[in-house]
Amino acid sequence: MLTDIAPGARILCRDAEWLVKSVALSSDGDRIIEAVGVSEFLRGRRIRFLEELEKKDRKRGLQVLKPEETNLVIDETSGYVRSLLFVEANLKQTIPEDGRIYWGHKAAMDALNYQLIPATKALQMPRQRLLIADAVGFGKTLECGILVTELIGRRKGRRILVVTTK
Repeated sequence: MLTDIAPGARILCRDAEWLVKSVALSSDGDRIIEAVGVSEFLRGRRIRFLEELEKKDRKRGLQVLKPEETNLVIDETSGYVRSLLFVEANLKQTIPEDGRIYWGHKAAMDALNYQLIPATKALQMPRQRLLIADAVGFGKTLECGILVTELIGRRKGRRILVVTTK
């Protein structure tokens, strides 16, 4: 059993690099490793590994990357411009995981406070399923647009169904 897997560690599994978010025990006593993709093609994707299954694949397996073996690159630009751009680019790719609204209210509209409530409620749900029903002219379309924008921005808006009358 690998004892040095902890949240924040980087692991190499299935030929890709992952950042460990949490480690938990299943009902069988096996460790479940929840991680987020770091490599270019998997960036931001969440996955769960069962340590026992990954250990059985001797060819690839699960490997903890050691920070002391990291190759450092010197930034010789004035004011560390390349490093600052790198840090800023990574911060902009970070997906928010809280219930706050980040993008939906920035559209070309005059959003009222009550129109933000459905999106805020939906973002607090583990699985977003919401019925927006209101009188004519109260902004159901705007409420739906705000929510859809937030879901797409958080990479959760893969399948969206909007049902409406004609």
